Amino acid sequence: MESVVGYPLDDFLASQTTLSAPHFQLVREALFDDLDHVNEMHARCSLDSRYARYGAARQALTPREWRRLCDQANGITVVAAPLHNPSRVIAVACLMRTSALHMRELGILVEDAWQGKGLGSILTRHMAALTRTRALDCQVITATTGSGNQRMLSILRGMGARMSPSRGGTVDALIRMKT
Repeated sequence: MESVVGYPLDDFLASQTTLSAPHFQLVREALFDDLDHVNEMHARCSLDSRYARYGAARQALTPREWRRLCDQANGITVVAAPLHNPSRVIAVACLMRTSALHMRELGILVEDAWQGKGLGSILTRHMAALTRTRALDCQVITATTGSGNQRMLSILRGMGARMSPSRGGTVDALIRMKT
């Protein structure tokens, strides 16, 4: 079994009894050199998926945006790939600094073909675990998603998120990290 940024994936998969895509195993810290593969994944994602992630129909990340996401001074970003094709990025998850002290913002985009298979849940749990295992100084994870993004809302509820009422089609969620 591959590892998740140096931590065994078994810990994350063990709680995923409904995981129906066992061939995704490789999750690692993102590198600037991944930009082309990340943008290829964006091209494979539907407009709905990209809109659910960004609140806009963006088609790609610019080098400047990706460099910011990969800069550990700003947070941590990981990519997921299938074992049989480790250069094909199928998901990106990031946990970025915010202007609020001890708060990080979670963002996840999973390629359409890999949605509904537990990957988003695994990545969310992984990012939450990183707040405890790395020096991220994080007490609260925040996430914003569309009120119609039922998969992400379900993931956030499963993490014990406190949800704000929907405003303008978006829901803000707060996950308090246990110390």
